[in-house]
Amino acid sequence: MGFRDSMYGFFYASFRGLGSLLLRIFPGIGSKLDAAVIRVHPEAYASAVAGLTVIAALACAPLSLILYLVTRSLFSLALMVVPLMILLLGVFYPYAQASSIASVFESEVPYAATYLAVMATGGVPPYTSLKRLSKSELMPNLAKIARVAELRVEATGEDPVSAIENMAKNLPSKEYRDLLMGYVSTLRSGGDVVHFLIRKTEVIFQGRTANMRIIGERLGMLMEAYAASVMMVSLVLYIIYIVSRALPSEYFSFPAEQFVIFAYLIMPLMAGMFIYLADITQPKYPFTDKRPFRAFLAGLPAGIIFMVLFVAPFFLEGLRYIPPFSITSDLIVQLRRLLGLDLGYESTIAMCLGFIVLFMPGAAAWEKYGKENMSILHGLTRFLRDLTETRKTGMSPEKCIRTLSDRDYGGFTKHLKLMSRQIGWGTSLRAIYRDFEKRVHGWLARAGMFILIDSIDVGGGAPETLDTLAAFMEDLEEMERQKRATLRPLMLVPYMTAVMLVAVVVILVVFMKGLLQIARIYVSIAEFVQMFLPPVVLVAIMSGLVAGKIAEGTISAGFKHAIIMSVITLIAVWISGTMSVQFISMPSQYG
Repeated sequence: MGFRDSMYGFFYASFRGLGSLLLRIFPGIGSKLDAAVIRVHPEAYASAVAGLTVIAALACAPLSLILYLVTRSLFSLALMVVPLMILLLGVFYPYAQASSIASVFESEVPYAATYLAVMATGGVPPYTSLKRLSKSELMPNLAKIARVAELRVEATGEDPVSAIENMAKNLPSKEYRDLLMGYVSTLRSGGDVVHFLIRKTEVIFQGRTANMRIIGERLGMLMEAYAASVMMVSLVLYIIYIVSRALPSEYFSFPAEQFVIFAYLIMPLMAGMFIYLADITQPKYPFTDKRPFRAFLAGLPAGIIFMVLFVAPFFLEGLRYIPPFSITSDLIVQLRRLLGLDLGYESTIAMCLGFIVLFMPGAAAWEKYGKENMSILHGLTRFLRDLTETRKTGMSPEKCIRTLSDRDYGGFTKHLKLMSRQIGWGTSLRAIYRDFEKRVHGWLARAGMFILIDSIDVGGGAPETLDTLAAFMEDLEEMERQKRATLRPLMLVPYMTAVMLVAVVVILVVFMKGLLQIARIYVSIAEFVQMFLPPVVLVAIMSGLVAGKIAEGTISAGFKHAIIMSVITLIAVWISGTMSVQFISMPSQYG
Protein backbone atom coordinates (compact mmCIF):
# COMPACT_ATOMS: atom_id res chain seq x y z
CA MET A 1 0.00 0.00 0.00
CA GLY A 2 1.43 3.37 -1.04
CA PHE A 3 1.50 6.61 0.90
CA ARG A 4 -1.59 7.91 -0.89
CA ASP A 5 -3.66 4.86 -0.01
CA SER A 6 -2.38 4.90 3.57
CA MET A 7 -3.30 8.56 3.94
CA TYR A 8 -6.85 8.03 2.68
CA GLY A 9 -7.17 4.96 4.89
CA PHE A 10 -6.12 6.93 7.97
CA PHE A 11 -8.58 9.75 7.32
CA TYR A 12 -11.38 7.32 6.47
CA ALA A 13 -10.85 5.43 9.73
CA SER A 14 -10.55 8.59 11.85
CA PHE A 15 -13.04 11.00 10.26
CA ARG A 16 -15.60 8.77 8.60
CA GLY A 17 -18.55 10.41 10.36
CA LEU A 18 -17.56 13.93 9.28
CA GLY A 19 -16.92 12.63 5.76
CA SER A 20 -20.42 11.16 5.55
CA LEU A 21 -21.86 14.48 6.77
CA LEU A 22 -19.86 16.33 4.11
CA LEU A 23 -21.19 13.99 1.41
CA ARG A 24 -24.76 14.66 2.53
CA ILE A 25 -24.14 18.41 2.24
CA PHE A 26 -22.36 18.08 -1.14
CA PRO A 27 -23.82 14.93 -2.77
CA GLY A 28 -22.26 15.72 -6.14
CA ILE A 29 -18.70 15.00 -5.01
CA GLY A 30 -18.92 11.33 -6.00
CA SER A 31 -20.00 11.97 -9.59
CA LYS A 32 -17.42 14.74 -10.01
CA LEU A 33 -14.65 12.45 -8.79
CA ASP A 34 -15.59 10.01 -11.56
CA ALA A 35 -15.80 12.79 -14.16
CA ALA A 36 -12.40 14.13 -13.06
CA VAL A 37 -10.87 10.62 -13.26
CA ILE A 38 -9.86 10.82 -9.57
CA ARG A 39 -9.76 7.17 -8.50
CA VAL A 40 -10.76 7.63 -4.86
CA HIS A 41 -13.86 6.37 -3.09
CA PRO A 42 -16.15 9.37 -2.38
CA GLU A 43 -16.38 8.62 1.36
CA ALA A 44 -12.59 8.33 1.66
CA TYR A 45 -12.10 11.62 -0.19
CA ALA A 46 -14.72 13.43 1.91
CA SER A 47 -13.15 12.01 5.09
CA ALA A 48 -9.71 13.32 4.00
CA VAL A 49 -11.12 16.80 3.35
CA ALA A 50 -12.92 16.83 6.70
CA GLY A 51 -9.84 15.54 8.52
CA LEU A 52 -7.51 18.14 7.00
CA THR A 53 -10.01 20.86 7.89
CA VAL A 54 -10.16 19.73 11.53
CA ILE A 55 -6.36 19.48 11.80
CA ALA A 56 -5.96 22.97 10.30
CA ALA A 57 -8.54 24.36 12.72
CA LEU A 58 -6.78 22.78 15.72
CA ALA A 59 -3.45 24.26 14.56
CA CYS A 60 -4.69 27.74 13.61
CA ALA A 61 -6.98 28.43 16.61
CA PRO A 62 -4.28 28.59 19.34
CA LEU A 63 -1.81 30.33 17.01
CA SER A 64 -4.40 32.99 16.17
CA LEU A 65 -5.15 33.50 19.87
CA ILE A 66 -1.46 33.90 20.72
CA LEU A 67 -0.97 36.45 17.94
CA TYR A 68 -4.00 38.37 19.13
CA LEU A 69 -2.70 38.49 22.71
CA VAL A 70 0.70 39.69 21.48
CA THR A 71 -0.38 42.22 18.84
CA ARG A 72 -3.90 43.09 20.01
CA SER A 73 -4.83 43.23 16.34
CA LEU A 74 -8.01 41.70 14.99
CA PHE A 75 -6.09 40.94 11.82
CA SER A 76 -4.48 38.00 13.64
CA LEU A 77 -7.89 36.31 13.58
CA ALA A 78 -7.51 36.01 9.80
CA LEU A 79 -5.66 32.73 10.44
CA MET A 80 -9.03 31.17 11.20
CA VAL A 81 -9.86 31.56 7.52
CA VAL A 82 -7.29 28.85 6.67
CA PRO A 83 -9.48 25.87 7.72
CA LEU A 84 -12.40 27.30 5.77
CA MET A 85 -10.19 27.69 2.68
CA ILE A 86 -9.00 24.08 3.01
CA LEU A 87 -12.61 22.91 3.25
CA LEU A 88 -13.73 24.91 0.21
CA LEU A 89 -10.71 23.87 -1.85
CA GLY A 90 -11.24 20.22 -0.98
CA VAL A 91 -14.94 20.33 -1.82
CA PHE A 92 -14.67 22.23 -5.07
CA TYR A 93 -11.45 20.64 -6.38
CA PRO A 94 -13.31 17.69 -8.02
CA TYR A 95 -15.76 20.16 -9.59
CA ALA A 96 -12.91 22.26 -10.98
CA GLN A 97 -11.03 19.21 -12.27
CA ALA A 98 -14.15 17.80 -13.92
CA SER A 99 -14.82 21.16 -15.57
CA SER A 100 -11.22 21.39 -16.80
CA ILE A 101 -11.29 17.86 -18.24
CA ALA A 102 -14.64 18.54 -19.92
CA SER A 103 -13.17 21.72 -21.44
CA VAL A 104 -10.15 19.86 -22.82
CA PHE A 105 -12.44 17.08 -24.03
CA GLU A 106 -14.55 19.63 -25.90
CA SER A 107 -11.45 20.97 -27.63
CA GLU A 108 -10.65 17.48 -28.96
CA VAL A 109 -14.14 16.92 -30.38
CA PRO A 110 -13.77 18.83 -33.70
CA TYR A 111 -10.55 16.96 -34.50
CA ALA A 112 -12.00 13.59 -33.54
CA ALA A 113 -15.08 14.31 -35.66
CA THR A 114 -12.80 15.32 -38.53
CA TYR A 115 -10.82 12.11 -38.11
CA LEU A 116 -13.94 9.92 -38.18
CA ALA A 117 -15.38 11.75 -41.20
CA VAL A 118 -12.12 11.70 -43.18
CA MET A 119 -11.48 8.03 -42.46
CA ALA A 120 -15.10 7.16 -43.35
CA THR A 121 -14.67 8.68 -46.82
CA GLY A 122 -11.79 6.23 -47.30
CA GLY A 123 -13.99 3.29 -46.36
CA VAL A 124 -12.74 2.90 -42.78
CA PRO A 125 -15.61 2.26 -40.31
CA PRO A 126 -15.80 4.49 -37.21
CA TYR A 127 -15.09 1.59 -34.85
CA THR A 128 -11.73 0.98 -36.55
CA SER A 129 -11.02 4.72 -36.38
CA LEU A 130 -11.86 4.72 -32.66
CA LYS A 131 -9.50 1.79 -32.10
CA ARG A 132 -6.69 3.76 -33.75
CA LEU A 133 -7.57 6.82 -31.65
CA SER A 134 -7.37 4.72 -28.50
CA LYS A 135 -3.70 3.98 -29.22
CA SER A 136 -2.82 7.64 -29.92
CA GLU A 137 -1.51 10.09 -27.34
CA LEU A 138 -2.68 13.04 -29.41
CA MET A 139 -6.19 13.06 -27.96
CA PRO A 140 -5.75 11.52 -24.50
CA ASN A 141 -9.29 12.07 -23.21
CA LEU A 142 -10.94 10.65 -26.30
CA ALA A 143 -8.45 7.77 -26.26
CA LYS A 144 -9.62 6.80 -22.76
CA ILE A 145 -13.24 6.76 -23.92
CA ALA A 146 -12.37 4.83 -27.10
CA ARG A 147 -10.58 2.17 -25.04
CA VAL A 148 -13.85 1.55 -23.20
CA ALA A 149 -15.57 0.57 -26.45
CA GLU A 150 -12.60 -1.58 -27.48
CA LEU A 151 -12.66 -3.33 -24.11
CA ARG A 152 -16.39 -4.06 -24.45
CA VAL A 153 -15.87 -5.70 -27.83
CA GLU A 154 -12.76 -7.72 -27.03
CA ALA A 155 -13.54 -8.68 -23.43
CA THR A 156 -17.31 -9.21 -23.49
CA GLY A 157 -17.89 -10.02 -27.17
CA GLU A 158 -20.28 -7.12 -27.65
CA ASP A 159 -20.81 -6.05 -31.25
CA PRO A 160 -18.96 -2.83 -32.25
CA VAL A 161 -22.09 -0.81 -32.96
CA SER A 162 -23.62 -1.56 -29.55
CA ALA A 163 -20.26 -0.88 -27.89
CA ILE A 164 -20.08 2.57 -29.52
CA GLU A 165 -23.68 3.25 -28.48
CA ASN A 166 -23.07 2.27 -24.85
CA MET A 167 -19.81 4.23 -24.77
CA ALA A 168 -21.43 7.36 -26.21
CA LYS A 169 -24.09 7.46 -23.47
CA ASN A 170 -21.45 8.41 -20.86
CA LEU A 171 -19.56 11.00 -22.92
CA PRO A 172 -19.22 14.46 -21.29
CA SER A 173 -19.48 16.17 -24.69
CA LYS A 174 -22.99 16.54 -26.08
CA GLU A 175 -21.62 17.22 -29.57
CA TYR A 176 -19.53 14.06 -29.69
CA ARG A 177 -22.31 12.02 -28.09
CA ASP A 178 -24.78 13.19 -30.75
CA LEU A 179 -22.22 12.40 -33.46
CA LEU A 180 -21.73 8.78 -32.35
CA MET A 181 -25.39 8.15 -31.47
CA GLY A 182 -26.40 9.60 -34.84
CA TYR A 183 -23.88 7.32 -36.55
CA VAL A 184 -25.40 4.30 -34.80
CA SER A 185 -28.95 5.32 -35.77
CA THR A 186 -27.94 6.03 -39.39
CA LEU A 187 -26.13 2.70 -39.68
CA ARG A 188 -29.04 0.72 -38.28
CA SER A 189 -31.56 2.50 -40.49
CA GLY A 190 -29.46 1.92 -43.62
CA GLY A 191 -28.68 5.60 -44.27
CA ASP A 192 -25.61 7.21 -45.81
CA VAL A 193 -23.10 7.04 -42.95
CA VAL A 194 -20.36 9.00 -44.73
CA HIS A 195 -22.67 11.88 -45.59
CA PHE A 196 -23.99 11.97 -42.04
CA LEU A 197 -20.50 12.11 -40.50
CA ILE A 198 -19.36 14.87 -42.85
CA ARG A 199 -22.50 16.93 -42.32
CA LYS A 200 -22.43 16.47 -38.54
CA THR A 201 -18.79 17.51 -38.44
CA GLU A 202 -19.63 20.66 -40.37
CA VAL A 203 -22.35 21.44 -37.82
CA ILE A 204 -19.83 20.98 -35.00
CA PHE A 205 -17.51 23.48 -36.63
CA GLN A 206 -20.30 25.99 -37.13
CA GLY A 207 -21.37 25.63 -33.51
CA ARG A 208 -17.81 25.95 -32.26
CA THR A 209 -17.26 29.13 -34.29
CA ALA A 210 -20.46 30.66 -32.93
CA ASN A 211 -19.42 29.63 -29.42
CA MET A 212 -16.26 31.70 -29.75
CA ARG A 213 -18.33 34.87 -29.70
CA ILE A 214 -20.06 33.73 -26.50
CA ILE A 215 -16.69 32.97 -24.90
CA GLY A 216 -15.47 36.41 -25.97
CA GLU A 217 -18.44 38.04 -24.24
CA ARG A 218 -17.84 36.05 -21.05
CA LEU A 219 -14.18 36.95 -20.99
CA GLY A 220 -15.11 40.57 -21.66
CA MET A 221 -17.29 40.60 -18.55
CA LEU A 222 -14.51 38.85 -16.64
CA MET A 223 -12.02 41.53 -17.66
CA GLU A 224 -14.43 44.29 -16.66
CA ALA A 225 -14.79 42.65 -13.25
CA TYR A 226 -10.99 42.39 -13.01
CA ALA A 227 -10.48 46.06 -13.85
CA ALA A 228 -13.18 47.22 -11.44
CA SER A 229 -12.02 45.05 -8.55
CA VAL A 230 -8.33 45.88 -8.93
CA MET A 231 -8.92 49.61 -9.32
CA MET A 232 -11.47 49.97 -6.56
CA VAL A 233 -9.77 47.75 -3.99
CA SER A 234 -6.35 49.28 -4.65
CA LEU A 235 -7.51 52.88 -4.47
CA VAL A 236 -9.59 52.33 -1.35
CA LEU A 237 -6.66 50.55 0.26
CA TYR A 238 -4.22 53.35 -0.59
CA ILE A 239 -6.54 56.15 0.49
CA ILE A 240 -7.23 54.49 3.84
CA TYR A 241 -3.53 53.98 4.45
CA ILE A 242 -2.65 57.58 3.51
CA VAL A 243 -5.30 58.99 5.81
CA SER A 244 -4.30 56.70 8.67
CA ARG A 245 -0.64 57.72 8.34
CA ALA A 246 -1.25 61.43 7.76
CA LEU A 247 -3.95 61.79 10.42
CA PRO A 248 -3.12 59.19 13.08
CA SER A 249 -5.89 58.54 15.55
CA GLU A 250 -6.50 56.24 18.45
CA TYR A 251 -9.73 55.05 16.86
CA PHE A 252 -8.58 54.77 13.27
CA SER A 253 -5.34 53.08 12.28
CA PHE A 254 -4.11 50.95 9.41
CA PRO A 255 -0.74 49.43 10.35
CA ALA A 256 1.91 49.11 7.66
CA GLU A 257 2.07 45.33 8.24
CA GLN A 258 -1.56 44.93 7.25
CA PHE A 259 -1.04 47.13 4.19
CA VAL A 260 1.92 44.98 3.10
CA ILE A 261 -0.16 41.80 3.42
CA PHE A 262 -2.99 43.26 1.38
CA ALA A 263 -0.73 44.84 -1.25
CA TYR A 264 1.81 42.05 -1.71
CA LEU A 265 -0.39 39.02 -1.07
CA ILE A 266 -4.12 39.68 -1.42
CA MET A 267 -3.91 41.74 -4.63
CA PRO A 268 -1.66 39.25 -6.53
CA LEU A 269 -3.92 36.43 -5.33
CA MET A 270 -6.89 38.32 -6.73
CA ALA A 271 -5.15 38.57 -10.12
CA GLY A 272 -4.29 34.87 -9.89
CA MET A 273 -7.95 34.09 -9.28
CA PHE A 274 -8.93 35.90 -12.47
CA ILE A 275 -6.24 33.98 -14.38
CA TYR A 276 -7.81 30.75 -13.12
CA LEU A 277 -11.31 31.91 -14.09
CA ALA A 278 -10.02 32.78 -17.56
CA ASP A 279 -8.42 29.34 -17.78
CA ILE A 280 -11.64 27.45 -17.03
CA THR A 281 -13.61 29.73 -19.38
CA GLN A 282 -11.38 29.45 -22.44
CA PRO A 283 -11.20 26.41 -24.72
CA LYS A 284 -8.00 24.44 -24.12
CA TYR A 285 -5.99 21.81 -25.94
CA PRO A 286 -4.55 18.59 -24.48
CA PHE A 287 -1.08 20.09 -24.40
CA THR A 288 0.71 23.32 -25.30
CA ASP A 289 4.23 24.17 -26.42
CA LYS A 290 6.40 23.94 -23.29
CA ARG A 291 9.51 25.52 -24.81
CA PRO A 292 8.75 29.13 -23.74
CA PHE A 293 8.18 27.99 -20.17
CA ARG A 294 11.44 25.99 -20.24
CA ALA A 295 13.24 29.12 -21.45
CA PHE A 296 11.68 31.08 -18.57
CA LEU A 297 12.89 28.47 -16.08
CA ALA A 298 16.37 28.55 -17.64
CA GLY A 299 16.54 32.34 -17.20
CA LEU A 300 14.97 32.27 -13.72
CA PRO A 301 18.29 32.16 -11.80
CA ALA A 302 19.55 35.27 -13.63
CA GLY A 303 16.30 37.09 -12.88
CA ILE A 304 16.45 36.14 -9.20
CA ILE A 305 20.09 37.26 -8.93
CA PHE A 306 19.19 40.60 -10.54
CA MET A 307 16.28 41.05 -8.13
CA VAL A 308 18.50 40.30 -5.13
CA LEU A 309 21.26 42.65 -6.25
CA PHE A 310 19.16 45.59 -7.44
CA VAL A 311 15.83 45.36 -5.58
CA ALA A 312 16.66 43.90 -2.17
CA PRO A 313 18.87 46.87 -1.02
CA PHE A 314 15.88 49.21 -1.11
CA PHE A 315 13.78 46.95 1.12
CA LEU A 316 16.64 45.97 3.47
CA GLU A 317 18.40 49.26 4.18
CA GLY A 318 21.47 47.64 5.73
CA LEU A 319 22.45 46.02 2.44
CA ARG A 320 23.01 49.38 0.73
CA TYR A 321 26.36 49.79 2.49
CA ILE A 322 27.71 46.32 1.71
CA PRO A 323 29.39 45.49 -1.65
CA PRO A 324 28.18 44.54 -4.20
CA PHE A 325 24.79 45.90 -3.08
CA SER A 326 26.25 49.37 -2.59
CA ILE A 327 27.28 49.43 -6.27
CA THR A 328 23.98 48.15 -7.64
CA SER A 329 21.91 50.48 -5.44
CA ASP A 330 24.01 53.47 -6.53
CA LEU A 331 23.30 52.59 -10.17
CA ILE A 332 19.55 52.67 -9.50
CA VAL A 333 19.89 55.98 -7.62
CA GLN A 334 21.76 57.50 -10.59
CA LEU A 335 19.04 56.26 -12.95
CA ARG A 336 16.38 57.80 -10.70
CA ARG A 337 18.19 61.15 -10.81
CA LEU A 338 18.54 60.84 -14.57
CA LEU A 339 14.77 60.43 -14.84
CA GLY A 340 14.22 63.50 -12.68
CA LEU A 341 12.30 61.68 -9.96
CA ASP A 342 12.34 62.37 -6.23
CA LEU A 343 13.52 60.07 -3.47
CA GLY A 344 11.52 56.89 -2.94
CA TYR A 345 11.21 55.79 -6.57
CA GLU A 346 14.33 53.61 -6.48
CA SER A 347 12.61 50.36 -5.53
CA THR A 348 9.95 50.87 -8.21
CA ILE A 349 12.55 51.44 -10.92
CA ALA A 350 14.56 48.42 -9.79
CA MET A 351 11.46 46.18 -9.77
CA CYS A 352 10.49 47.22 -13.30
CA LEU A 353 13.99 46.42 -14.57
CA GLY A 354 14.07 43.19 -12.56
CA PHE A 355 10.85 41.89 -14.09
CA ILE A 356 12.13 42.74 -17.57
CA VAL A 357 15.24 40.61 -16.93
CA LEU A 358 13.14 37.87 -15.32
CA PHE A 359 10.68 37.44 -18.19
CA MET A 360 12.97 38.23 -21.15
CA PRO A 361 14.05 34.62 -21.97
CA GLY A 362 10.48 33.30 -21.85
CA ALA A 363 9.16 36.23 -23.88
CA ALA A 364 11.83 35.79 -26.56
CA ALA A 365 11.08 32.06 -26.76
CA TRP A 366 7.32 32.68 -27.03
CA GLU A 367 7.83 35.25 -29.76
CA LYS A 368 9.98 32.80 -31.73
CA TYR A 369 8.10 29.55 -31.19
CA GLY A 370 4.61 31.05 -31.25
CA LYS A 371 5.17 32.47 -34.73
CA GLU A 372 6.81 29.21 -35.80
CA ASN A 373 3.79 27.14 -34.73
CA MET A 374 1.36 29.45 -36.52
CA SER A 375 3.49 29.41 -39.66
CA ILE A 376 3.61 25.59 -39.62
CA LEU A 377 -0.16 25.34 -39.21
CA HIS A 378 -0.83 27.81 -42.03
CA GLY A 379 1.66 26.08 -44.31
CA LEU A 380 0.16 22.67 -43.55
CA THR A 381 -3.33 23.90 -44.45
CA ARG A 382 -2.11 25.27 -47.79
CA PHE A 383 -0.18 22.06 -48.44
CA LEU A 384 -3.27 19.90 -47.87
CA ARG A 385 -5.25 21.89 -50.42
CA ASP A 386 -2.43 21.57 -52.99
CA LEU A 387 -2.07 17.89 -52.15
CA THR A 388 -5.76 17.36 -52.86
CA GLU A 389 -5.57 19.00 -56.26
CA THR A 390 -2.37 17.16 -57.18
CA ARG A 391 -3.85 13.83 -56.08
CA LYS A 392 -6.71 14.31 -58.55
CA THR A 393 -4.18 13.92 -61.39
CA GLY A 394 -3.83 10.24 -60.47
CA MET A 395 -0.42 10.32 -58.79
CA SER A 396 0.01 8.35 -55.58
CA PRO A 397 -0.09 10.33 -52.30
CA GLU A 398 3.61 9.67 -51.72
CA LYS A 399 4.50 10.94 -55.21
CA CYS A 400 2.32 14.03 -54.61
CA ILE A 401 4.18 14.78 -51.39
CA ARG A 402 7.56 14.54 -53.15
CA THR A 403 6.31 16.73 -56.01
CA LEU A 404 5.04 19.46 -53.65
CA SER A 405 8.20 19.49 -51.52
CA ASP A 406 9.75 22.10 -53.84
CA ARG A 407 7.04 24.69 -53.05
CA ASP A 408 7.17 27.28 -50.29
CA TYR A 409 4.81 26.61 -47.37
CA GLY A 410 6.36 28.89 -44.77
CA GLY A 411 7.38 27.17 -41.55
CA PHE A 412 6.07 23.84 -42.82
CA THR A 413 8.49 23.78 -45.80
CA LYS A 414 11.51 22.29 -43.97
CA HIS A 415 9.36 19.55 -42.47
CA LEU A 416 7.85 18.77 -45.87
CA LYS A 417 11.29 18.48 -47.47
CA LEU A 418 12.38 16.06 -44.76
CA MET A 419 9.19 14.02 -45.25
CA SER A 420 9.91 13.87 -48.96
CA ARG A 421 13.43 12.54 -48.34
CA GLN A 422 12.13 10.00 -45.80
CA ILE A 423 9.58 8.72 -48.34
CA GLY A 424 12.42 8.36 -50.84
CA TRP A 425 14.39 6.32 -48.29
CA GLY A 426 11.43 3.96 -47.87
CA THR A 427 10.52 5.08 -44.34
CA SER A 428 7.02 4.06 -43.26
CA LEU A 429 4.33 6.70 -42.87
CA ARG A 430 3.93 5.92 -39.16
CA ALA A 431 7.67 6.44 -38.61
CA ILE A 432 7.46 9.70 -40.56
CA TYR A 433 4.65 10.92 -38.29
CA ARG A 434 6.56 9.96 -35.13
CA ASP A 435 9.54 11.94 -36.35
CA PHE A 436 7.28 14.89 -37.25
CA GLU A 437 5.74 14.72 -33.77
CA LYS A 438 9.17 15.06 -32.17
CA ARG A 439 10.10 18.11 -34.24
CA VAL A 440 6.77 19.99 -34.14
CA HIS A 441 5.39 21.15 -30.80
CA GLY A 442 2.08 22.71 -31.89
CA TRP A 443 -0.89 20.48 -31.13
CA LEU A 444 -2.96 21.76 -34.06
CA ALA A 445 -0.26 20.89 -36.60
CA ARG A 446 0.25 17.47 -35.01
CA ALA A 447 -3.48 16.77 -35.22
CA GLY A 448 -3.61 17.72 -38.90
CA MET A 449 -0.60 15.57 -39.75
CA PHE A 450 -1.98 12.65 -37.71
CA ILE A 451 -5.22 12.69 -39.69
CA LEU A 452 -3.34 13.01 -43.01
CA ILE A 453 -1.00 10.09 -42.30
CA ASP A 454 -3.83 7.82 -41.19
CA SER A 455 -6.00 8.80 -44.17
CA ILE A 456 -3.17 7.71 -46.48
CA ASP A 457 -1.89 4.74 -44.48
CA VAL A 458 -5.30 3.19 -43.76
CA GLY A 459 -7.76 4.93 -46.04
CA GLY A 460 -5.61 4.92 -49.17
CA GLY A 461 -5.52 8.70 -49.57
CA ALA A 462 -8.37 8.91 -52.10
CA PRO A 463 -8.94 12.38 -53.61
CA GLU A 464 -12.34 12.60 -51.88
CA THR A 465 -10.71 11.81 -48.53
CA LEU A 466 -7.97 14.40 -48.96
CA ASP A 467 -10.51 16.97 -50.16
CA THR A 468 -12.57 16.43 -47.01
CA LEU A 469 -9.46 16.75 -44.83
CA ALA A 470 -8.33 19.94 -46.59
CA ALA A 471 -11.78 21.51 -46.19
CA PHE A 472 -11.92 20.69 -42.49
CA MET A 473 -8.37 21.93 -41.86
CA GLU A 474 -9.29 25.22 -43.54
CA ASP A 475 -12.30 25.42 -41.25
CA LEU A 476 -10.12 24.66 -38.24
CA GLU A 477 -7.63 27.37 -39.15
CA GLU A 478 -10.44 29.86 -39.69
CA MET A 479 -11.91 28.91 -36.32
CA GLU A 480 -8.56 29.56 -34.63
CA ARG A 481 -8.21 32.88 -36.44
CA GLN A 482 -11.64 34.01 -35.29
CA LYS A 483 -10.85 32.94 -31.74
CA ARG A 484 -7.70 35.06 -31.67
CA ALA A 485 -9.49 37.99 -33.30
CA THR A 486 -12.25 37.78 -30.69
CA LEU A 487 -9.99 37.53 -27.67
CA ARG A 488 -7.12 39.85 -28.63
CA PRO A 489 -8.98 43.16 -28.04
CA LEU A 490 -9.78 42.06 -24.48
CA MET A 491 -6.13 42.26 -23.45
CA LEU A 492 -6.36 46.07 -23.61
CA VAL A 493 -8.38 46.00 -20.38
CA PRO A 494 -5.49 44.80 -18.15
CA TYR A 495 -3.19 47.30 -19.87
CA MET A 496 -5.48 50.24 -19.20
CA THR A 497 -6.08 49.04 -15.64
CA ALA A 498 -2.37 48.93 -14.80
CA VAL A 499 -1.54 52.28 -16.41
CA MET A 500 -4.44 54.07 -14.75
CA LEU A 501 -3.61 52.54 -11.38
CA VAL A 502 0.03 53.68 -11.54
CA ALA A 503 -0.87 57.19 -12.64
CA VAL A 504 -3.67 57.60 -10.09
CA VAL A 505 -1.52 56.37 -7.19
CA VAL A 506 1.39 58.70 -8.02
CA ILE A 507 -0.92 61.68 -8.49
CA LEU A 508 -2.71 60.80 -5.26
CA VAL A 509 0.57 60.77 -3.34
CA VAL A 510 1.65 64.11 -4.76
CA PHE A 511 -1.77 65.63 -4.10
CA MET A 512 -1.70 64.44 -0.49
CA LYS A 513 1.77 65.90 -0.10
CA GLY A 514 0.51 69.33 -1.10
CA LEU A 515 -2.62 68.99 1.00
CA LEU A 516 -0.69 68.01 4.09
CA GLN A 517 1.71 70.90 3.61
CA ILE A 518 -1.26 73.28 3.69
CA ALA A 519 -2.41 71.65 6.93
CA ARG A 520 1.12 71.97 8.33
CA ILE A 521 1.39 68.19 8.62
CA TYR A 522 4.75 67.02 7.36
CA VAL A 523 5.20 63.43 6.25
CA SER A 524 7.92 61.72 4.23
CA ILE A 525 6.79 61.58 0.60
CA ALA A 526 9.64 59.15 -0.12
CA GLU A 527 8.19 56.78 2.47
CA PHE A 528 4.78 56.88 0.81
CA VAL A 529 6.24 56.26 -2.65
CA GLN A 530 8.44 53.44 -1.32
CA MET A 531 5.38 51.83 0.28
CA PHE A 532 2.84 52.39 -2.52
CA LEU A 533 4.43 51.94 -5.93
CA PRO A 534 6.18 48.52 -5.69
CA PRO A 535 2.83 46.73 -5.10
CA VAL A 536 1.42 48.60 -8.08
CA VAL A 537 4.28 47.26 -10.21
CA LEU A 538 3.43 43.76 -8.98
CA VAL A 539 -0.23 44.24 -9.95
CA ALA A 540 0.87 45.53 -13.36
CA ILE A 541 3.00 42.43 -13.93
CA MET A 542 0.09 40.18 -12.97
CA SER A 543 -2.08 42.18 -15.36
CA GLY A 544 0.41 41.38 -18.12
CA LEU A 545 0.08 37.67 -17.37
CA VAL A 546 -3.71 38.08 -17.41
CA ALA A 547 -3.47 39.78 -20.81
CA GLY A 548 -1.41 36.91 -22.22
CA LYS A 549 -3.78 34.33 -20.82
CA ILE A 550 -6.76 36.12 -22.37
CA ALA A 551 -5.17 36.77 -25.76
CA GLU A 552 -3.43 33.45 -26.40
CA GLY A 553 -4.88 31.06 -23.83
CA THR A 554 -1.57 30.31 -22.07
CA ILE A 555 0.48 31.92 -19.30
CA SER A 556 3.61 31.66 -21.48
CA ALA A 557 2.14 34.30 -23.78
CA GLY A 558 1.94 36.60 -20.76
CA PHE A 559 5.74 36.79 -20.47
CA LYS A 560 5.85 39.21 -23.38
CA HIS A 561 2.99 41.28 -22.00
CA ALA A 562 4.62 41.34 -18.55
CA ILE A 563 7.74 42.92 -20.09
CA ILE A 564 5.64 45.44 -22.01
CA MET A 565 3.74 46.19 -18.81
CA SER A 566 7.03 46.75 -16.95
CA VAL A 567 8.16 49.25 -19.57
CA ILE A 568 4.78 51.01 -19.61
CA THR A 569 4.74 51.15 -15.81
CA LEU A 570 8.22 52.66 -15.74
CA ILE A 571 7.20 55.28 -18.31
CA ALA A 572 3.95 55.99 -16.44
CA VAL A 573 5.83 56.43 -13.17
CA TRP A 574 8.29 58.78 -14.84
CA ILE A 575 5.61 60.90 -16.53
CA SER A 576 3.21 61.04 -13.60
CA GLY A 577 6.01 61.54 -11.07
CA THR A 578 7.58 64.48 -12.92
CA MET A 579 4.50 66.16 -14.38
CA SER A 580 1.76 65.58 -11.81
CA VAL A 581 3.17 68.36 -9.65
CA GLN A 582 2.51 70.87 -12.44
CA PHE A 583 -1.10 69.73 -12.86
CA ILE A 584 -2.17 69.60 -9.22
CA SER A 585 0.21 71.94 -7.41
CA MET A 586 -1.45 74.03 -4.73
CA PRO A 587 -1.83 77.83 -5.12
CA SER A 588 1.12 79.66 -3.59
CA GLN A 589 -1.07 81.88 -1.38
CA TYR A 590 -2.02 78.82 0.64
CA GLY A 591 1.55 77.72 1.15
